[in-house]
Amino acid sequence: MKTSELYIFRDIAGDSLLVPVGEATQRLNGMIHLDDTAAFIWNHINTAKNLDEIVEKIQEEYEVDAETAHQDVYGFCQELYKREMILDVPEFKDVELYPAPQK
Repeated sequence: MKTSELYIFRDIAGDSLLVPVGEATQRLNGMIHLDDTAAFIWNHINTAKNLDEIVEKIQEEYEVDAETAHQDVYGFCQELYKREMILDVPEFKDVELYPAPQK
């Protein structure tokens, strides 16, 4: 499990942003603002063994119940995966990616 190299995380003046680079700029014109929970998840993707490890970290950090943490992590990560912003997620091996934009 890893984040795509085509999206760079930046903390600018207290705002957490994902900035597309290279060919990703053709898919996304602008930046993505992440709330605290989304930034926390993004920052743990490259070091976690799986999504359940991130769920546990969310529960520890935010004192949220297991079901809510699971829904938040899996929902957010599935959207990132569909957009190819995160890669190699075994839990989503059967999830279809969004089609590339038409030129």
